[in-house]
Amino acid sequence: MKNNKGKFAILIVGAVVCLAIGFVVGQVVQALGSMPGGPDDPIVSQSYVEQLVGEKTAAIQSQLDTLQNDIATLKTAAGITGGNTGGTTPSGDDDKEPNNPDGGSQVTNPTKVEITGSTVNIRKGASTSSDKIGSAVKGDVLTYVSTSGDWYQVKLADGSLGYVSASYAKLK
Repeated sequence: MKNNKGKFAILIVGAVVCLAIGFVVGQVVQALGSMPGGPDDPIVSQSYVEQLVGEKTAAIQSQLDTLQNDIATLKTAAGITGGNTGGTTPSGDDDKEPNNPDGGSQVTNPTKVEITGSTVNIRKGASTSSDKIGSAVKGDVLTYVSTSGDWYQVKLADGSLGYVSASYAKLK
């Protein structure tokens, strides 16, 4: 019987040690801040994810609205009229001649250049290697000055001159 009491005492001591180790591990986990279901838990609830996605979406939409307003302000300052309010869309003119998107005859006394490409660079010189000084979007109308090879020279609202590729614009 004495031998059984020793085994029972060892069992009790072992159980107490296991409880103590479990308690210490639990306190360490709690101290690290990773609570089940909390924002730091890798397995979070769907409502938390939906809330976070909603907040991020609202922030991005706010930034997008600000950028669209900035684009409209810059277009007004540059004297660019018409066109869309931003973004890029396909022109849908793939079946027409690049220099003549309407398929009609050339304009005899042009005064305007209408942008037909989604987004077109305005350059300092009549070359793709020339510095970019601005851009215009499909539907924008600029003042025509002259033609230089495959480029139209245009006058901007601030009085400066630039060039747009005739492949992405038409004379009016």
